[in-house]
Amino acid sequence: MQLSCAMRIIGLSMLAASPVLGELKLEPTLHLQAIAGESSADHLEDLASHGHDPNNNFALQGLDLGTNLHYGDDISGFVNMNAFTTPDHKMEAEWEEGFLKYTGVDGFEIRGGRFLNRLGGQNNQHLHSWDFVDANLSTGLFLGEEGLRTDGGELTWMREFDTGFFTISGSFGEAVEHGHGHEEDDDHGDEDDHEDEDEHGHGEESENAYFSGDLATVRVLFGYNHTDFHQHRFGLNGAWGENGYGHDTSIYSTDYTYTWREKGLESGGKEISLGLEYYLREVEWEHAENASNRGKTSQSSVMAVAKYRFSDEWVGDFRYGWIEGVEAGAEIDDGELEYAFASEERKRLSLALTREINLYKDTRSRVRLQYNHDDLEEGSENSVWLQFGFAFGPGEVR
Repeated sequence: MQLSCAMRIIGLSMLAASPVLGELKLEPTLHLQAIAGESSADHLEDLASHGHDPNNNFALQGLDLGTNLHYGDDISGFVNMNAFTTPDHKMEAEWEEGFLKYTGVDGFEIRGGRFLNRLGGQNNQHLHSWDFVDANLSTGLFLGEEGLRTDGGELTWMREFDTGFFTISGSFGEAVEHGHGHEEDDDHGDEDDHEDEDEHGHGEESENAYFSGDLATVRVLFGYNHTDFHQHRFGLNGAWGENGYGHDTSIYSTDYTYTWREKGLESGGKEISLGLEYYLREVEWEHAENASNRGKTSQSSVMAVAKYRFSDEWVGDFRYGWIEGVEAGAEIDDGELEYAFASEERKRLSLALTREINLYKDTRSRVRLQYNHDDLEEGSENSVWLQFGFAFGPGEVR
């Protein structure tokens, strides 16, 4: 029912660029991301950490249809559907977001519905806003296969200063569980290739650490402009909720970005950005076959990024991410070692070059070439990707 309602809203919005019905204004958006490439990995889903990461040598990463909603001066919203191809080349679709936002109280915003949580530097962004063809390792491996989404409510307070701003957002609701289901696909190769992965506990056990019930999140963001040309952003984040074990997962993170812009607060010009992000995840686990085998394990993640925009059309990006490997709750079952919770160590180095093209008002395209070097426990893999993107519509309500 929710899915069909969202599709009807999007369908109506696409009939005209900006229909105005009384005080209701709809602004349709469309984003298309397609990818082609090669990898030394036997199975690309072994490298993917996020549901929209490359899963085939040629794939539709996302066909995103959405609309902004505006009613008067104080009520706005956003709803979107996303279609994509699975590892076995089938088309699927999902309802990603659908929320309303009220800004009638000075300094406050209230959101309600389904939304991407404001947590860390990437989670609140859709695929078409990413700087790389794939998600940051921590977004998928710590927050969930589709990042962290909530069916619930959010309250945000913002205070602006002459030299920056301060924002704090808090949300509460039910975590939306991921649904791309890579683990259900058996057509990509020999089942024996993945049996070892399950025996070492890097399959369902690690996914049980994801949020799957009541969820609360907080993000604090402080922006300071030393001058118009030198800008600093510092964030603190927390998330607490029930996991797939029926116990609790907690996440704490911090992120920092420094940006130099040739034209300061004006648009255009050269730009350099440097960023760091750190995550700490604490997981309370329980062995599936032995309820008395319970415990709590911590896991860390670090990421460094750099961006250089050397013209209005060309951008170069660098990223290095690391996820700590952990194994906990060992049990011997029929002579085989099994873990209640296990997550393998991951390292990824990415280099990307993006060409952005403004076609005409609210219509854009881009071409991105990216190289990945992944270090896994089983060895190293190299991948090269060429991504094509098309976008129509104004910026999305966030």
